[in-house]
Amino acid sequence: MTLRTMMMAALAVTVALGMAGCRNKLDRFRVDFIDGCKQCMRTSKFTETQIITILRQGDARLAVKDLCRQSGISTATYYQWKSKYGGLEASELRRVKDLEAENAKLKRIYAEMALDNAALKDLIAKKL
Repeated sequence: MTLRTMMMAALAVTVALGMAGCRNKLDRFRVDFIDGCKQCMRTSKFTETQIITILRQGDARLAVKDLCRQSGISTATYYQWKSKYGGLEASELRRVKDLEAENAKLKRIYAEMALDNAALKDLIAKKL
């Protein structure tokens, strides 16, 4: 896939999402081309370390409503982050992210091997 094709696909995605004229929202979306397949994912305004910092401030008995207003997030986002990242340190979070990436890779490998196995079984069954 050429660079021009990838750029056209990214433009098509942004138009399909109705964000052609909004540069701020356009910056918050990332188009990944993995194995020739495009996948759109919304990126967060905050890094994981920033999220952990905000959660620590919430644990320090700051009012959640005031903390959310200062950080520019909703209370629902705060509690989602708390359920996902609560009690983690930055180093632990990096380790969890690495393990999730490795797990996804192993799942893809397993799926490919299962398909190969099924194809070989079908081939053997047809020969017999």
